[in-house]
Amino acid sequence: MLLKRFAFWLPVLAVVNYIFELIVNPIKDVGLAVDPLLSFILMNMGNITYDHENFKLLFPGFLIHFSLWLLYGVLIDKFIKQLI
Repeated sequence: MLLKRFAFWLPVLAVVNYIFELIVNPIKDVGLAVDPLLSFILMNMGNITYDHENFKLLFPGFLIHFSLWLLYGVLIDKFIKQLI
């Protein structure tokens, strides 16, 4: 069932985090603090993924964030499936 998979819930959390950052708290990006790989990718890709002046994650950065968390979910699901 799809609702029992990390590959579903982690991307959903990425979307919720992005919406939260846009509406409520555009100054502090929680996703960068939680995921050092995401932070490394976004900070080294230049101004197309992250607005350094306004501390905002731009839409291409969100796509990277979403894809990376989807990959994490798929890897966790595969690991759990191998354990069972």
